Amino acid sequence: MLTQNKVTREELETKLNSFQDDIQGLIADRSEQIRMIKITSAIVALLGAFLVGRRSGKKNRSVIEIFSSKGN
Repeated sequence: MLTQNKVTREELETKLNSFQDDIQGLIADRSEQIRMIKITSAIVALLGAFLVGRRSGKKNRSVIEIFSSKGN
């Protein structure tokens, strides 16, 4: 014969609150990691754009030489 144990409201609330606390802790940890990854990738992207722009600026720069014939 099977005996059924009834679950009380307090037991159910305790288990659900425990589960919710565990999930919220995991989400908080992950959100910090995701935030750091976003900040790092933004810095890398800005640095890359700066270096590419700097390099292209050096390529297109022209040099103008002025010769003077007075000093000979």
